[in-house]
Amino acid sequence: MLDKFGRKINYLRLSVTDRCDLRCSYCMPKKNMSFYPKTEILSISDLKKITSTLIKLGIKKIRITGGEPLIRKDILEFLEFVCLKKKENIVEEVLITTNGTQLKKYAKKIANLGINRINISLDSLDPIKFNYITNGGKLENVLEGIYEAKKNKIDIKINTVLLKDFNESEILKFTKWCAKNNFKQSFIEIMPVGKLEIQRKNQFLPVSVAKSKIKEIFGLNPLFLKTNGPSKYFRTEKFGNVIGFISPLTENFCASCNRIRVTSNGVLYPCLGDNGSVNLKKFLHEDEKKLLSIISDIIYNKPEKHLFSVDDETYINSRFMNTTGG
Repeated sequence: MLDKFGRKINYLRLSVTDRCDLRCSYCMPKKNMSFYPKTEILSISDLKKITSTLIKLGIKKIRITGGEPLIRKDILEFLEFVCLKKKENIVEEVLITTNGTQLKKYAKKIANLGINRINISLDSLDPIKFNYITNGGKLENVLEGIYEAKKNKIDIKINTVLLKDFNESEILKFTKWCAKNNFKQSFIEIMPVGKLEIQRKNQFLPVSVAKSKIKEIFGLNPLFLKTNGPSKYFRTEKFGNVIGFISPLTENFCASCNRIRVTSNGVLYPCLGDNGSVNLKKFLHEDEKKLLSIISDIIYNKPEKHLFSVDDETYINSRFMNTTGG
């Protein structure tokens, strides 16, 4: 369906859990971590009903997110459900965004279901720095999972959040590593969602810094590649690999935004950077016509743009990326 600005909304980012087995410092607070009560988390039945309803309204691409989606105990049951929709040509794509920690266990299983593309969030290739940014994570476990996914012929895209004075020295290292392994990659500006101990402006690094570093050493040419995502793509001259740059702060992509998000407790956000939302869970036992009407209305009224800024105090304080859905 179309929103009131004429954008075609066909992409759902669906969070199946707000729990995660890492504690990345830009994603959630180190102390007083806020999780939804387990009683509020959508059941498999709830997830299926919300997904089926959104498909009827024109959703064609579904990305499963978290938290870390693969730590949900019944995740395979839901993945089987959405992958069947793909096999029946009801949806075009089913994808997963993961931190990679569970891929050694799940890569073969998700490949067998027909999921052939995943995004992996990875912000450092240095074991010590990785342990620091994730508050205790082990890089070795993630790399083992990534290579297991590669072995099972899953297309991999590495998503790296650019963090000032933390991983800007690894930009070229990431580029070479992704090229060597035939991984796609994206560098992403930090999103100021949730009030943390550290100020966002002290974390913020624009994608222009990554572009300049890569262009100077490896050469970089724009690609006019059209996808469902917000990346602007380039190809390196030296390796021929494709790199995306996602710039929600310095060059937002709101005019072409085609997505909505549903949290693991059933709240539909038509815009990541806006607090406008509706809790679908309380309408799941209503007749389908009413549920369709409620969802249609909030999608139609999707905000024109977000108001993200690292210079001002964030206006999204109590909602974090792990609770919203990454």
